[in-house]
Amino acid sequence: MTRWKTMALTGALMAAAWIPAVDAQTTTLAPPAAPNPQVQQDRRELRRDQRDLRQDRQDMRQDGRDINQDRRDLRTDRQDRFRDRQTVRQDEKQFRQDKAAGNVPAVQQDRANLRSARQTVRGDQRDINHDKRDLHADRRDLRADNRDRLEDRREVNQDRARLHKDKKTAAR
Repeated sequence: MTRWKTMALTGALMAAAWIPAVDAQTTTLAPPAAPNPQVQQDRRELRRDQRDLRQDRQDMRQDGRDINQDRRDLRTDRQDRFRDRQTVRQDEKQFRQDKAAGNVPAVQQDRANLRSARQTVRGDQRDINHDKRDLHADRRDLRADNRDRLEDRREVNQDRARLHKDKKTAAR
């Protein structure tokens, strides 16, 4: 135990003697020059542009998801329309059979069924047209966002290069 205390004390004395000597050997650096306000402003603008670029990428991803959802909706609406047209054909067939049989109450019921089935088909067609418009609009938005993103990315890269060049010039 005594040896350990002796070693620790010796180590502490050596460190106390060595640390101030290290400070004496190092050269003192000149205080840093005042930051150039134009460079700081350029950095802020660069960071802002990079944030905008990130937001544009997120918007593009969202537009892609919207396009996929519109495609799914369109497919579902077309399937619904197909099923509803089958229903209309079945109702027409039943209507013709009941009319040929002279069953007046069934004919009236068939006419009502036919009317509602045709309305459903028209509603499905309206949904299809609406989804087509949404799909085209989302694709148009995606193209516009992509153009903007490419333009912004070019500007950010140019600004980054100019800022680097200004830093190198200021360092000389």
